[in-house]
Amino acid sequence: MKPLILKKMTPFAVVVLGIVGAFATTSMQSAKADIAPVIGYVSIPGDPCSVEVECSDSGDDTCRLFYPSGPEAKALDPDSETTCAQQLYRP
Repeated sequence: MKPLILKKMTPFAVVVLGIVGAFATTSMQSAKADIAPVIGYVSIPGDPCSVEVECSDSGDDTCRLFYPSGPEAKALDPDSETTCAQQLYRP
């Protein structure tokens, strides 16, 4: 009797686990998309936009290399690879 129940329930259990896994994966992907970081750059003398800092494009506090003080990180200008001008914020 037990082998018969096991044979009939195994496909059902596999389908249920597949559905649960699909929903869990989808919810994890949407959570990652909400907090995607923006790379900011700090200019040092002689080498503009050279030090990378993880920042965000929205928020209240300015993104800096060393928080709460330190050089300010800015986003790379798409027209020029040596200019960092766009304001960024702490993630």
